[in-house]
Amino acid sequence: MNIKVWCKSFLSIYHIIPNIVNSIDRLVLLKGINSAYYSHGQNNSTIKQIDSVINLSQKKVSLINLKVLTDEVLLEMNEKNSKLLIIRFINNINCKKAIELSGMTRRTYFRALNRALNEFEGLFYRKILKNKSLYQTFLKEDELEDIFEKINLFGKESRCEDYFVDYSDSLCSFIVNKFKKLV
Repeated sequence: MNIKVWCKSFLSIYHIIPNIVNSIDRLVLLKGINSAYYSHGQNNSTIKQIDSVINLSQKKVSLINLKVLTDEVLLEMNEKNSKLLIIRFINNINCKKAIELSGMTRRTYFRALNRALNEFEGLFYRKILKNKSLYQTFLKEDELEDIFEKINLFGKESRCEDYFVDYSDSLCSFIVNKFKKLV
């Protein structure tokens, strides 16, 4: 688990978490409806349907818990650092616009953003370590780690710092498809 990748990636998808949660709710509904069409010849028994609904529900709770934890960390941070992260990631404003809004030079902005990310990572990691059940969930979320690693690789390949701006729709679809494959 790379906390730096996790934090930056989770901040980057923060604004699409409601869409992901709604998609999980729709998947749970479809699983519930489809459980009525049980057939002996198919490999989708009621028990498997129930297990997949429970699995999806647990994923939803994990995402919501991580979102709440993120909110808590942002509230505890230095106000200037918190504002930088909120503008860049939560409000999903591209770097060029964020630099304009901050009134900083490009270099100063990225230094300040890195300091803000470092503060966020430290607080986030300490908070997650305090909550043992959330930490265990955090460690088990291999599918989220795969997603976040993909974001990290995409970011390294991209020459532009604004790679998250147009990426969120396809990222949301990727995440939902990843959850679909799990169940």
